[in-house]
Amino acid sequence: MSSYLKKGIAVWILGFLTFLAALNTLHAVMLEALQYTESAIQLCIISDITQGLLGTRWINVMSYFGVSATLTFVLLGLTAIAVTRKPPLDPALVKMFVKLDGNLTANRKTVKDGLEESKKTLETARMDVLEGLDGNKKVSEKLLRDATKEIMGGLEQEGKTIQGVREELLSTIQTNVSSVRKETLAALGNQGRAIQNVERLNKQSVATAEKQMAELADMRTRIERIEKEFTPPQPKLTSLNNTEDVKGIGPRLAEQLKDMGITSVGELITTDPATIAENTKMSQDMAKHLQSTAQLLMVPGVDENDAKLLQEGEVSTIRELAQQDPLELSRKIAEIAKTYVQEGKITESEKPTIEEVLSWVKFARS
Repeated sequence: MSSYLKKGIAVWILGFLTFLAALNTLHAVMLEALQYTESAIQLCIISDITQGLLGTRWINVMSYFGVSATLTFVLLGLTAIAVTRKPPLDPALVKMFVKLDGNLTANRKTVKDGLEESKKTLETARMDVLEGLDGNKKVSEKLLRDATKEIMGGLEQEGKTIQGVREELLSTIQTNVSSVRKETLAALGNQGRAIQNVERLNKQSVATAEKQMAELADMRTRIERIEKEFTPPQPKLTSLNNTEDVKGIGPRLAEQLKDMGITSVGELITTDPATIAENTKMSQDMAKHLQSTAQLLMVPGVDENDAKLLQEGEVSTIRELAQQDPLELSRKIAEIAKTYVQEGKITESEKPTIEEVLSWVKFARS
C-alpha cells in the first residue's frame, strides 16, 4: 500500500475520533449549562470502561467534561502531527532522484569540459586574429612608406621638370620681351625726336603733340602690361619649402611635425591627416585645412587671400581647382570677394580678376 494512502487513512481516523471527542466536550458543556454539574450520568458507549476503572457505570459531569476536553486536544494534536508528518520516500523515487542527480553531475561535468574547451578555442582564435592584425598592420605600414617614397620621388621629378620648363620659358619670354622693348623704345625715340622736330618747325601743333604724347604714355602702359602677361607668376610654395612657410604652422607645431618625420610641404601634403592629428595637438579637420592651404599656394599666382577665397568656394585641392569651370568659378569668387571687401578682410584691388582665375585653373590643369 502506498505511504500516501496510509497517511490519508490515519488522518481520516484521527480526525473522526477528534470529532467525536469534540462532540462529547460539547455534550458536557450542555449538561453543565442545564445544571447537571453535581449530577452523575451514565455513558452508554464507555460505561463498561468506567465500570472497570471506577467500579461504577456513572461519571460526574465535570469529570466527563475534563476527560472529553483532554481527549479532544490529544486527538487534535495527533491529527495535526499526522497531517504535517512527511511520509517516507518511495524507494523507486529515491532511486530515480539518485539517478537524476548522477545525470546532472555528469551533464555539469560535460558542460564544464565544453566551456573549458571553448575557452581554449576562443583564446587560440583571438591570438590568431591578433597575429593576423599585427601582420596586416606591418604590411600596411610598409605599403604606406613605399607609396610615400614613390609619391615624393614623383613630386621631386615633376618639380625639377617644371623648374626646367619654367626657366626655359622665362628665358624665351625675356628674350622676346627684351627684343620687343628695344624695338618699341627705338620707335618711341624716333617718334619723340620727330615730335621735337615738328615742335621746332611748327609751334601751332602743340595739341597734336600732346595727343601723341598721350598715345606714347598709353603705349608704355601696354608694354608694361605685356611684360606682366609674358612673365609667369611664381608659386608661393613648392614641395621643398619648410612646413613653417605654411600660414598657420608655428615653431611648436613645426617641431611636432618634424618629430613625425615631416619637414617639407610635400611630406605634409602626402601624409594622412588622421596620422597627423594622432601625433600632434591639432584636429583632423585642422590638418586637412593646412594641407589644402599648402596645395593651393603651390599654384602660381595664388596667395593667402586667394587660397581663402577658393576654400570658401569649396575648392580645397589642386585637383578640384583643375576640374572647375573658369567662368563659373570667377562668378562664385567674385561674390565671396564682395563680402570680404565689405567686412574689410581684403581691399578692392585685391579682388581676383577673371584673367587671374583663368590662369589658376590653367596652371592646375598643366
